[in-house]
Amino acid sequence: MNFSDKIKPFVLTACVAVLLFSALPAYAVKVQIFKPVDPEKEVSQRVLRQEAVTEAFAQALFAEASRMLPGTLSAERTEAVKKAFGSYYEEYINGYKDMNVKMSEDGVSVSIDVSVNRKSLRAAMKKMGLFSSSVVPVQIDVSNEKFTLNEEGQLEQNEKINELIVLYGLSNATVADSNKTASVLSVRHASKNRWTGDLQSSGGKWFASGSSMERVWRELWGKYYGSENIEALMNPKAVLVVSGWFNPEGVREFGRKLKSWDSAVQEVELLDVEMQPTAVSASWSLEVSDQWVLRGYLNDYLPPRGLTFSLEGLEEAK
Repeated sequence: MNFSDKIKPFVLTACVAVLLFSALPAYAVKVQIFKPVDPEKEVSQRVLRQEAVTEAFAQALFAEASRMLPGTLSAERTEAVKKAFGSYYEEYINGYKDMNVKMSEDGVSVSIDVSVNRKSLRAAMKKMGLFSSSVVPVQIDVSNEKFTLNEEGQLEQNEKINELIVLYGLSNATVADSNKTASVLSVRHASKNRWTGDLQSSGGKWFASGSSMERVWRELWGKYYGSENIEALMNPKAVLVVSGWFNPEGVREFGRKLKSWDSAVQEVELLDVEMQPTAVSASWSLEVSDQWVLRGYLNDYLPPRGLTFSLEGLEEAK
């Protein structure tokens, strides 16, 4: 074996390593928003700026979440989800860059590129019930116990409860459920800085405690939806195999193109590259959000370039 024969495996390994590195996912969402000044509210520029930046993060998260949703949300639930993303956006982003904030007399404009942590976002969406197929009927009992609220405080609490009902895809069962199909949620203001609660359903019983009613609610319904088997409602996973290239550079170029089809596929990851004497082939794992669109892209892009493909683990589109 001469030196050139020894170096070939190293070159192939290096090529594959470079390709794998270039295939690492980067889910950056570019957002541009304008938050106008509300003439009826006296808000400092600092507060208005922070509110605008928060809305930009929430908008980026919702844009990415929309690509994973199996359907569309009502306008009311859409607003509730965006508001929730604005409250907890730090949990679902890896970072951001190119933030540009401009203040004017009319309001604040924000432009920013947000890197979304899709794994954390998907887990949060599941715990909100966004992948669930139906509305959940529930009997709700929120007790302030000895911490009696005044009229304004009670109205604020009722508004928050209604907002949480919409956010988590629930329906308030205000009368006794004779068929025992409704879940039962009980949340109590146990001490000055402590709330407790429990949730009972046909699927189990869960307990939680926290510093606010919202935190307890969030934990209980996260456990409820987290226990559901909803994989069938989420984007199906598949393996795409493409062959016919003459060199690995074609694999890299197509990998970039494949990731740009984010209306059809998500979570694209290069699995392997195979170097054969006559051609190079490669395979990717991916989640298919729209099979019709994906097959259209593949048929338009690959055969004219002398490439063939197969989708494994995915039922043929009808």
